[in-house]
Amino acid sequence: AYEIRNCDWSSDVCSSDLEYLNNKNLEKTIITFQKAKRDRKLYDYLYGDVKKREDKIKQELKDNIKQRQSQAINLYESTQGNLAIAFYTLSENIVRYAKFNLIDADDAVQEGVLVCFEKLDRFNPKFGKAFNYMTTCILNHFKQLYRSARNYNELKKRYQDFMIKEVENEICCSKTPGRKD
Repeated sequence: AYEIRNCDWSSDVCSSDLEYLNNKNLEKTIITFQKAKRDRKLYDYLYGDVKKREDKIKQELKDNIKQRQSQAINLYESTQGNLAIAFYTLSENIVRYAKFNLIDADDAVQEGVLVCFEKLDRFNPKFGKAFNYMTTCILNHFKQLYRSARNYNELKKRYQDFMIKEVENEICCSKTPGRKD
């Protein structure tokens, strides 16, 4: 897996900026993101509570909570951006490797990033490596997308076969002599 660093997004190719995706850095970023997400929720809740009780709380406490809320939001957004780049790179490499039929590559990459963010809260470094966990989540999701697309195509084919038989029966029965409609 690779990570894009210092890439000029205006150019189409940034191959010189590709680096190995370091699992320790990925895990550290995930843990930081998880903490920032919890802190953001906490300070959003606290600040909302403080705003409701305007007259009873000192301004110094309000400012302190607002500052911590702002810090939590900034950390959340910066780690979210770093994770998005890492997850995009991981998804892109998995799509390139797996080549599932019936799944559009660009859609699969986007789905992979979204799945990583959905499953992020469940990650615990005590139970395994972030790279392995996220790769497994992405691959399982891609397999599910493939099964869904395959089943949908099979359903369409069965329906088409059914309709062909119905039309053939209709034609066959309408040409039978002595039949009254």
